[in-house]
This record gives sequence, structure tokens and C-alpha cells, in this order.
Amino acid sequence: MRTRLFIILLPLYFAAITAASAQRKDSSKIFVKASAQEHGIKLRWAVNTSRAWKLSNQYGFEITRFTVLRNGKILAVPESKVLNSIPLKPKPLNDWETIVQHDQYAAVVAQALYGKDFEVSGGGNNGIAHIMTLSAEQEQRFALSLYAADNSFDAAVMAGWGWEDRSARPGEKYLYRVRSLVPPARLMIDSSGAFIGIDDHETLPVPGDVGVVFGDKHVILSWDYSILKRYYNSWIIERSKDGGQHFERATAMPVTNFNEKEKKASPRMYYIDSLSDNNTVYQYRIRGVSSFGETGPPSAVSTGKGKTMLLYTPNIRSNEINEQGKMTLTWEFEEAGNAVIKGFALNQASRENGPYKTVLTNIAPNQRSLEYSQLMPTNYFTITAIAKEGESSTSFPVLVQPVDSMPPAPPVGLAATIDSSGVVTLSWKANTEIDILGYKIFRASSIGEELSPLVDTVFFKNSFRDSVTVKSLNSRVYYAVTALDKRYNQSGYSAVIEVKKPDLIPPSSPIFSGYKVEKGKVMLTWVNSHDEDVAAHLLYRENHTDSSGKWALVQSFRNGAQSYTDPTAISDLTYSYLILAKDSSGLESAPAQPLTVTIPADPRSIAVKTLNATANRTDRYIELSWKDDGEGVTEYQLYKGVEGQPLTLWKIVPAGARRIADESLKINTTYEYGIRAVNNGLNGPLKKVKITY
Repeated sequence: MRTRLFIILLPLYFAAITAASAQRKDSSKIFVKASAQEHGIKLRWAVNTSRAWKLSNQYGFEITRFTVLRNGKILAVPESKVLNSIPLKPKPLNDWETIVQHDQYAAVVAQALYGKDFEVSGGGNNGIAHIMTLSAEQEQRFALSLYAADNSFDAAVMAGWGWEDRSARPGEKYLYRVRSLVPPARLMIDSSGAFIGIDDHETLPVPGDVGVVFGDKHVILSWDYSILKRYYNSWIIERSKDGGQHFERATAMPVTNFNEKEKKASPRMYYIDSLSDNNTVYQYRIRGVSSFGETGPPSAVSTGKGKTMLLYTPNIRSNEINEQGKMTLTWEFEEAGNAVIKGFALNQASRENGPYKTVLTNIAPNQRSLEYSQLMPTNYFTITAIAKEGESSTSFPVLVQPVDSMPPAPPVGLAATIDSSGVVTLSWKANTEIDILGYKIFRASSIGEELSPLVDTVFFKNSFRDSVTVKSLNSRVYYAVTALDKRYNQSGYSAVIEVKKPDLIPPSSPIFSGYKVEKGKVMLTWVNSHDEDVAAHLLYRENHTDSSGKWALVQSFRNGAQSYTDPTAISDLTYSYLILAKDSSGLESAPAQPLTVTIPADPRSIAVKTLNATANRTDRYIELSWKDDGEGVTEYQLYKGVEGQPLTLWKIVPAGARRIADESLKINTTYEYGIRAVNNGLNGPLKKVKITY
């Protein structure tokens, strides 16, 4: 067996190993990983320092299994068992002879453990050899042996760093403790463990999110390793040239990520594979390799072939625009490239960084100029050489601007709102011209006044906030907007909008100019408020007999009326009237002095409705009877007289009486009677009746 081994790996790997070794900690620990298999449990462990590695290889390890759960129940006292009868440490050198013949990782471990020299070469001062000289040989042996053991479980078992427990049973769960047998006096090494059972077995996942980009005789593969890093620590890349019938490894060894500890490490891994030609169709897939040397299922297959790159690129040389607005564009392109392209295409955009739209196609391969008239105010053009095979090439963009003297359309949809503090918010529809730059906002204090700009420069939004003084002589303010294009052509004014300022001052008070009472109705006159924005005059009335003291709205006047007759007033009551002015903002004037009016009592309210006279010649008397509602009557006054003579007061009867008899009579005489109701000095009308006796 060879005792000297030369390993050729990527420089990035050894840079990561060297950095990890330089950052080792003083405390020594054991780290354990476990994997549930269908018929057993595999254990892998490693120490974290090269000194602990060297001493543990000398003294070995011990594995103790504690049975904690059985059939879903926790055991009252865990069952403990030491799995290894002798310390686990590296097998003798001769025992490695067979495994290293077919397992290169085992060869690395054996060389690290027993080799007199441990040299890694990669060529030149910038290669592996130069990087490896930065670390001590023991650190190199320690780091590379652990990496190799991660890729070969058989090698880990041979080195005393792995164990498979085939006595594990389904339905049980174990706590495995791995302990170093190095005497504490020489080095204190913390033990560690893993909690697992056969029932925790799970199938290794399929890698996903694999990206494949084919180039000129090469392919770039990438995949997200961060998602599956708890399952896999290295990857196998496989390829097929026969449509997927047979896959072979693209690399002799799995690829591993060693830059994960960088602050901004990418979650993706990349691999570049060389292709023999650009005609063969290749299929690629990847598999993950776990820390126990298990190979996972393959990813989905990605298919493609190499692309021949176009070596020539067009270059736009000039552009001219005639008076009709038509552009003539010329470009350069190597004549040798005509045979490998289908032709050219013209691309147009309004911005240098696009997006570009192809506006002309099928331009002949030998053509070097063209005419185009569909120009925008600002244009960027590129020319693309369309390759017959592989990727096309595109020129750098050039700016083309035709002469523009046409202003944009005046803005439309101007609207405004104003709050109580005088903040005006303007908004309008944004112009749709491609070359629109912005807007200018104007204001005036009255109709006919010249509009003044509110912004010194271009305003880029289609909304604007302004502030006006609320308490001023002018109650309105006027706004307009214009649009500007990128050539600073200015549109006409938008429609001028009028904004009414918030009204914070109430109108002046109207006053009563007179009143009179006729036939129980109150006729009022007043002088209206003289303010321009008065919307209505409001007449209120208060009934003094109403204990609530509320003012009731009698009438609202919006046509400039200055008089009103109250038809609902009741006689013998006292009323107070109040008139207010209300403006268009809802503000009411201060109340003026109320007008108080007493309605005299109406005698007709206590009139006797009927008076009847009946002569009883048998008993020799005349009976008088009458009817009324009797409300408020305190007494009745009866009058009597002979026909042709004045009536005189005859009798006074109390309020409750409704009839009376007259016995002082003469035969063949015509008498006339009268009656009136009396209410505390108010005499109702006299009701009369005649009768002949």
C-alpha cells in the first residue's frame, strides 16, 4: 500500500479548510449525527480540534445506547447498553489495503492517519500547494480526513468515527451518547449524543430548483443547496449523451460548497461543465450525498445543447431626419458575418434601458442602412444581428430626437376642494403624451385678473396643494393648469375653476320695521340683511303661554320677501317674533331684539249661537232659551224692549243658565229680546229675537 498520496482538489476547498483550522476553539467537543435506516441506525461523529482528533485516534471512543421509549411509552428507567466491546479507533494500516482499492475517500483517511507525508498538490505558487503551506500538517490531516469521512461511511467506520447499530428495533427510541476515552488529565473533551429511532426513517429528498444554461461548448448548472443542506453535504453531477438511456458522472468526485461561512454566501451552488461540441444534445441531473455516504434520488432532467456564439456585433454609425420626419439610419457590420446571420432587426424604445420593441424585421444580411418614420418625441434605437445558430448580437443604443414644436394638449378634469383652514387641493387628469414632462399651476383672485404662476419650475405630479387666506375681501379664488413637454413646449390653459373660500363670518342681522294686528292676524314687516351671500331669512315665533320657551320656525323666505302675515296667531295670547339671516355656508346672523305682540281677545269667540223665544199663553209667560259653547263665559246679560223702542238691560244670569221665563207681559204686544255673553269685561255680540204675545 502506498503511504504517500497526492490529492488534486479545488483551491476554494482548501482555502475554506485553512480558515476553519485557523479559527479553532480552545474547548474540545464531539459532534454527533444520526440517520435512521430501514434495519438499523447509523451514527457519525467528529471532534472539533486537531489535538482532540489525534488523541481520540489513540484512545478511541465509546458508544452507550439508552432506550428511552418503547411502543410510544417512556420507560421508567432507561435501559443502557455499551455497544462497542473495545474502544472505537482507527483500524490498523494493513486492514485498509482492500478498501482503498475502490474507495478514494478511504485512501485520503488512511493517508491522513498513517502517511509519513501528507502533501496536496495543485500546481504553481497560486495552486493547492501554496495554500496548504499556510497550515500545519496536523491541521491538514484533521480537516481532510473529516471531509473524506463525510463522503464515505465505510471509511468513517474504519477510522472509528462511525457505527451502525443493527440491534435497534422498531417502536423504540434511543439516546446515543458518544464519549472520547482520552484521559481528562490529557485533554477534556465534551461528549455528545443523538436522540433517534428506526421509526424516524425518511426517504432522502429529490433536489429541486436546478438551473441549466448552455453556452458555447459549455454548460453552467446551478441549484439551491441551502434548502437541503440538512440532508446532503456534497453533490454528484450526472450527464447523458444518449437521450437519458445511460448517465455518467461529470466529475470523478462529488462537489461540495466551502464558502457557506462567508457573510454574504450565496444559497446556490454552481458548476461549469465542458462540452465536446455544440451539436450533441446533453441531459443533466444532480444527486445529493449525505454525511453517511448515501446517494439520494436524482433531480429532474435538464436537456439542451451548446450554442455557437456570434463573433460580430453591429455598430450604428449615423442617423439623419429629413423635413418630413423620416429617419435614415446607417450601421457597420463585418462582411464576414453576413454568412452566419439571417439578417438584421431594428429595435425602438422611449428610454435607453428599454424595454425595446422590434419595429422592423427581415432586413437583409448585406443591408447597412434603412429608413423609418414612426418616430416618438424621444427614441432609442438598436440594431440586432440575428444569428443562424446560437445567440444574436445587438448594438449599443443611440438617441434619436426629431424636432418638436407641438405643445401638449391643455390638461382636463381640473377639480378643487378647500378646507376650513384655506388649504386648496387641486387635481386633474394626467396628460397621455409620451413626452410629457410636467405642469405649471396658476392662480387669480378675481375673474378677469391675470393668472399668476404658483411654481417657479416644472411640477411633475397631477395634484397640487395651495393655501389661501380665508378672511379677506374676495370670497373666491380661481385656478388653471398648463402642461409642458420635454422640449418645454407649453399647452394652453385648462378650463379655469372657481373655488369658493370657506365662510367663517355670519351675515348681518335683519331688523323688524313694524307690525299691526287686524282681525286677529299679526302683520309683520322687516328690513332684510344686505350681505351678498344671504341664502334665506328665517322667521321664528315664541308662544308666551308655552312653558318650554322654545322658538318655532314659522317661515323661511328665499325670494327677498320683507313682510309676512301670521295666520296661526290666537287671540288673547302674547307672542315674540325673531328674524335671522342665513348665508350659503349655513352661518346664521346674530339675533336682533325680538318683537313682542299681544293679540286682543275676539268678542266673537264668546258669542251666543242661538236665542229662541216661546209664548205660553195658557200660563201667561214667554220662555227664552239659548245655546253656546260656554267656554270662558262668566255671565249672560239679557235685554228687553217693545218693538220700536230701544232695548234695555233686563236681567243678568250666571254662566251656567240656559233658559229664563218672562211673566211681565201685555196681550197683543210684540216684544224684542237680546242676549250677550260676558267674559271678565269682554262683551260678546248681542243676539236678538222677536216674539208677539
